[in-house]
Amino acid sequence: MAHLRELTISLLDWESRAVLEALTREMQRLKVLAETSDDEDEGADAGNDFLEIGGLLERLQSQAKSIW
Repeated sequence: MAHLRELTISLLDWESRAVLEALTREMQRLKVLAETSDDEDEGADAGNDFLEIGGLLERLQSQAKSIW
């Protein structure tokens, strides 16, 4: 069983945009990797990471929209 820990941070608007953009780019990279990888394990891992980062991105976007 995994022990989940939580990190709380505060970001300025430009820092938030940089993080959101970086997550969006990483999602695109992982999507391409999942779709094109010849290694089944690598493709599956990339697909799983894509979904996890998607959830994080949605959470951050939701919080950012409520502030901006």
